[in-house]
Amino acid sequence: YAEFRHDNPGRPEFRFNDRRIISHIYETHTEDSLDGSNIFKISDKIDLIHHIIQSKDKDCAGINPSRLLHQGELKAYFPIHDEAGIAKIKEFQWKWFWPDEEQANLLRDYFGDKIAFYFLWMAFYLKWLLPLAALGLLLQFIDWCARTPDNPTAIPFCVLMSVWCLALPHFWRRQEAKYAISWGSLDLVEQLEPHRPEHWGEQLINPVTSQVEPYYPLAKRRFKYLISLAVMSIAGCFCVLCILILLCIRHNIKSEVHHHIVGFQIAIAAYVELSNAGLDVLARLLTDQENHRTQTEYEAAFLWKGAVLKYMNSFFALYYVAFFKEHQTLFSEPMECLRDQCLLDMQSQLGIFVLFRLLVSNVFEHYYPKVRLWFRTMYYDNVSLLSLSHGQTLELAEMSPAEQQAKKEKHRNFQQFDEMLLTHGFATLFAVTSPWVCTATLLAVIVEIWIDMKSLLDSRQRPFPERARNNEPWGVAFDVYGVLGALTNVLLLIYTSTQYSGWSATEKMVFFVFLEHVIFGAKFMMTLVFPEVPQAVEVLALKQDNVVHRCLEGIKVESQMDFSLFRESRAQEEVQVFGHDLLEKEEGDLQLSLQDSGKSMYQGVIDEVGTLRVNIGMPVMPVGTQ
Repeated sequence: YAEFRHDNPGRPEFRFNDRRIISHIYETHTEDSLDGSNIFKISDKIDLIHHIIQSKDKDCAGINPSRLLHQGELKAYFPIHDEAGIAKIKEFQWKWFWPDEEQANLLRDYFGDKIAFYFLWMAFYLKWLLPLAALGLLLQFIDWCARTPDNPTAIPFCVLMSVWCLALPHFWRRQEAKYAISWGSLDLVEQLEPHRPEHWGEQLINPVTSQVEPYYPLAKRRFKYLISLAVMSIAGCFCVLCILILLCIRHNIKSEVHHHIVGFQIAIAAYVELSNAGLDVLARLLTDQENHRTQTEYEAAFLWKGAVLKYMNSFFALYYVAFFKEHQTLFSEPMECLRDQCLLDMQSQLGIFVLFRLLVSNVFEHYYPKVRLWFRTMYYDNVSLLSLSHGQTLELAEMSPAEQQAKKEKHRNFQQFDEMLLTHGFATLFAVTSPWVCTATLLAVIVEIWIDMKSLLDSRQRPFPERARNNEPWGVAFDVYGVLGALTNVLLLIYTSTQYSGWSATEKMVFFVFLEHVIFGAKFMMTLVFPEVPQAVEVLALKQDNVVHRCLEGIKVESQMDFSLFRESRAQEEVQVFGHDLLEKEEGDLQLSLQDSGKSMYQGVIDEVGTLRVNIGMPVMPVGTQ
């Protein structure tokens, strides 16, 4: 990947020494040499058409479709689906769950970087869940035999789960860097975004673009931030109060209702999902009134509001059962855990949460766009429900593909990540109480990938392809959940488990600090051994800069070269010279091999025994291996 430059004939005052003829390094296409082949990818064609429509450059239309949509003067603006491209993606559906390089490039060429990164992230998450799901089933079987999750297997699983939570986003960033370098987006710089059509304010001249656009002062927005904070606090307290009321009602009538525990746990799960939808609407309204200028700023503000509110609403019931329910009172009523084991009580409620999301939420997500399509068709075509009840179907065959797809819902990548973040929270925050939720989450991820892909191809409008370097700001969100997951699992183990009930508060605190240092120390060592950007990717990026610079500047390869000519920001870094080409062998990520681990442990024991025998003055017999 390199910028395009015209030939420079040189200047006479420099005796034409600055002459640069580089047109031969670019591939040239003429009308006679096309022979039916495509010069541009589908996503490139969409970008070119979109630029011609909205740009104010010479020979462009200069139309702002976003403003026309906001004003209601335009019904829809989107690229239509390409049947040939959809057929290629649907050809091997198993690759949706385990994509290879060809499938990744196919998704990127059709949908753009952002959506391709989402499905690659889901596939990566699925791979990392596989060993954890198998281990979770084994540990759950042990819990069933012991009739409680509070057994000796909780300690190693707690440490493993905590390290897994912290390592997952880190190793995904390494994978992101590999895709970004192959797609030419690793050095993608943030460009000046146009203002949102919903953005309002005093009409002033933008000093960067010299265009007139709305200006909203920061002082006013800070006041809106305070309003949002106050409303979020009230909404969070209200949700917590509702959950406490449900828990109190369950406790008071538990002996009067058949299957009272499961019924009320299902009611709490249903309330959480419904209230999450309401909190999502509230977060959007608060973000709207803050009047953010760009879409990136809007989505970042919307993300943290929704994440905070949904975290409180979704996980408060589990935190209450874990740390506050046992031998406490609620509205003057004494509370007690199931069979006096709060971990067992949490296990039941967490299982209901996970199964409810796996069954009910995914069914709703699958059929919601179809139902909306029916209603939108009835609205545009004036078809009544009575006619549908008499067997009349909605005929769309006479419409053009653009008219058919205009009635579909828009695809919002933000909502997909938002749902996945909550699913990740249920899988990791309290996994020490229910190891089997890792297996349930594995099934949920498989279903989510299938539903998202089918919905995107069949029930949604085709989104505009967007270039991106990574999944941010969602990577930061998963980092935060990783820290919360590590802290929560260790707190559950120490302060809720009966194994340490006889310990003093000081002993528990010391043990908590020790475990946290072990876990975060392991995370720190991983970042040293496996940096976020693999070394092979860094070398390839430097090699790319070197080749592009030599080609564009017409520099010949010599034995003694001056590398100070690099113009990129990476030139200030120290250039390392290696004895071999690191690109010939790809740097591997962290993998688990029980056979290799056993051999290493055996060899380590043999070495220690040999050292001990030397120290005490005994003859050492060499150990041979066949």
